[in-house]
Amino acid sequence: MSNNKNFNRRSDYFYIIFLLLLIFGISLFNFIVDPYYIFRDSTIRGFNDVKTHKYSNKRTITNSDIKINNKGKDTAFTGNCMLSHYGKGLDNVAFFTIPVTKIEEVAILIENIHKIAPQIKKIYWGVFFDDLYHFNQTTQSDILNKVESPRLQTDDFINLFFSWNTTKYSIETVMDSIKNKGQDSIYIYPYREIAKKTYDKTLSFDFMSQIQDIYNYAKSNDIELIIYYSPIHISKKIHMFSKGIWNTNLEFKKELTKIIPFYDYSLSDKYNTQPLDENSINFIDNVHPATNYNNMLVEDLLSADKKIGKLITKDNVDRYNKEDTEYLKTFINANKIMFENIKNVTPDMADIKIKADK
Repeated sequence: MSNNKNFNRRSDYFYIIFLLLLIFGISLFNFIVDPYYIFRDSTIRGFNDVKTHKYSNKRTITNSDIKINNKGKDTAFTGNCMLSHYGKGLDNVAFFTIPVTKIEEVAILIENIHKIAPQIKKIYWGVFFDDLYHFNQTTQSDILNKVESPRLQTDDFINLFFSWNTTKYSIETVMDSIKNKGQDSIYIYPYREIAKKTYDKTLSFDFMSQIQDIYNYAKSNDIELIIYYSPIHISKKIHMFSKGIWNTNLEFKKELTKIIPFYDYSLSDKYNTQPLDENSINFIDNVHPATNYNNMLVEDLLSADKKIGKLITKDNVDRYNKEDTEYLKTFINANKIMFENIKNVTPDMADIKIKADK
């Protein structure tokens, strides 16, 4: 009887040790792979260099990201993720962005940043016209909550190291990186961000009061809020024009200047009017900048003397809107085939991709 008890006790110890080692192994694996790009900028070639899930489940882990990556930061980017992680060289700047940001989520983000990292006194908020529409295909399954504590809690550790989603994403990151053989294959998607956008409803401007509330919150907490209109490719403008909502986009810019001036990176220039083909170096699709251009934009926003973004105020917004419209109409007249292709784009064209010529 005593031998059976000892055997059962040893079996229990073995099971507990095995379970602890398994938990430790899973957490270490997820930390090393870092599928969300939270713990480090560098990657291991052929192991985790393909960031398949950089933005997957982003809302679930954003608060944890802020808690981990706020040390030494006095500046943060928030709002949509069109401008993203810069990499090395900006030790005082953090990127707390999420895909397809809704206005109400930005309010939560800024409040969370202030609660966790009150030393961050400058926040860049990237706005984009599509963020004002809640498209069905961009409805997220994860939720951004108001932070309960500025310190790391049990939920943070579970979400980052032990959850099934994180483990699954880590496995897929490794598999994709191995499949990619350490080679950074870049694809251009000429229709990805327009193929499923129907703009099938009238946009109400009631949300402007929410933007005003966010501005007031920032001001009352001594936070310098800098709004920038995200860069978009000319093909996105053509699509908006073909859907009859171009003027609504211009009206939004005008309404925004009544609250706060902003820097516009969507105005047509030499960077966003080149074709989305194998030679595209500035955009990977209709709204997302390629890495080098992304870095240029971040540098421009952080600089005192901006070379790319234009400061839009209530005094000059009409002029810039008129100039951008005139340029767009001239471009369409000179590229009628392109206009017809974009006008008749269908949802199934979203996955069309072209391998970039490096």
